[in-house]
Amino acid sequence: MEIRRIIQVCEYGWKDAITLSNEDGSNQGKWSIFCDILYCFFKYNVWSNQYKKEKLHLLKGEKKKEICLKYQKENDFRDQWVKDFFDNRKFLQKWSVFKYDLSAELQEKRAMAYQKHYSLKHKCAIGYNVIIQRHHYVNAIFKMGKKCHIRENSDIDYTGNLLMGNNVEISEGVKILTHNHSTGLEKIGLDKGCILTPLVLHDRVWIGTRAIIMPGVKEIGRCAIVSAESYVHTKVPPYSIVLGNPAKVVGFRMPLEDILEYEKTNYEEKDRIPEDVLSNNYDKYYRSRWKEMKQWCRL
Repeated sequence: MEIRRIIQVCEYGWKDAITLSNEDGSNQGKWSIFCDILYCFFKYNVWSNQYKKEKLHLLKGEKKKEICLKYQKENDFRDQWVKDFFDNRKFLQKWSVFKYDLSAELQEKRAMAYQKHYSLKHKCAIGYNVIIQRHHYVNAIFKMGKKCHIRENSDIDYTGNLLMGNNVEISEGVKILTHNHSTGLEKIGLDKGCILTPLVLHDRVWIGTRAIIMPGVKEIGRCAIVSAESYVHTKVPPYSIVLGNPAKVVGFRMPLEDILEYEKTNYEEKDRIPEDVLSNNYDKYYRSRWKEMKQWCRL
């Protein structure tokens, strides 16, 4: 337990003990209440402000224990989250610096450190000054498949969960957001009104330089390309190329026939994207627009 935390509970606990001892209905002195505050802190990790809020000096037996156990669970989770958060900051401060790009040996050393810290798979590479973090006292998952790359100066938020397939390429300066916030004025808790927006980047997704993936994007489909400096607000169809702000489909990586052949060659039947889904996307985002352009050109 940190000395800083013990000093805090002694300082604020004494003030709270004085306040509680002076309240109507209290038949205990400030020293008695202060000792009880310390007992609840060391036994159950209950903070003095929580002790004061629940007026635990007036409770006894199972009722008091029940409240203490509730706060113990909440506070233990928060303490562990804070520890993990700052451990991650220290890790990034050490390993995300430019010096590990100066040789192949140093790059390999950093790659091994990232693989261990984030439980990454083999041959994943992360460049310098890449920030990978979560916020707002929530559990979160960050997973990368095989042979994924995140280039320098990218900012990866995985608060809402971020899952990446194999061979995903994230170019320089990309920003990925997986959480938003409530815009209402209602009372918010530890998560600060956080709205989690999980994101899946499927196999062979390529995100261009300085693109931004906004909160609420559920997935970027297999083999899709997000062009440089695009702002993605909605999910991206597989094999499509998106561009602009907001990002819109401007084409596909290959003709439909080649897409279907690629699926058959590289994926087992149970893992393939259904042909009707691929065909409908191709008609919706590509063929229909070519028809519109031809009609417009005739005018």
